[in-house]
Amino acid sequence: MTRIALSTGLLLAAGALASGCTAVAPNSDTLVITRTNPDTMVDTKLFGYTQIVTVENGRMVYLAGQGPTKLNEKSPGPDDLRGQARNAVDNILLALESLDAGPENIVYLRINVVDYNPRMLVDIAPELARLKGENEKPPASVFVGVSSLVLPTTRIEIETVAAIP
Repeated sequence: MTRIALSTGLLLAAGALASGCTAVAPNSDTLVITRTNPDTMVDTKLFGYTQIVTVENGRMVYLAGQGPTKLNEKSPGPDDLRGQARNAVDNILLALESLDAGPENIVYLRINVVDYNPRMLVDIAPELARLKGENEKPPASVFVGVSSLVLPTTRIEIETVAAIP
């Protein structure tokens, strides 16, 4: 189980985390995100996601689906899935940064990929790895194969849910 604690109530959360406790003091402004892979479920280490993510004392943030389009840059073409995934991840990180947040705040990803097949993970997985906090388990996530996205040249779009203090 992996937990992060952010905000001014850091000492309260640190004490609770050190003792293995998941409870947070009432009216605390400490954000606690817990990522768990129960022994009774499939081990997800090889697949790059976490089975259960819970949030205590946080505000939920829902980012619009992010694709390859970046401000003042030419988008990678439809044959460059890795480039499109890189730009989508860059956009997510920019959105989080605007909230004084980072990858450690992500609790859920929905990765929409046109004509998805598992071989595409070779291009997508290295970029998705940037969306987990340092020494953190990855967020809960799902891959969805879709027939098309907003533009005919768009191959990937990533929806993100984050928790912030």
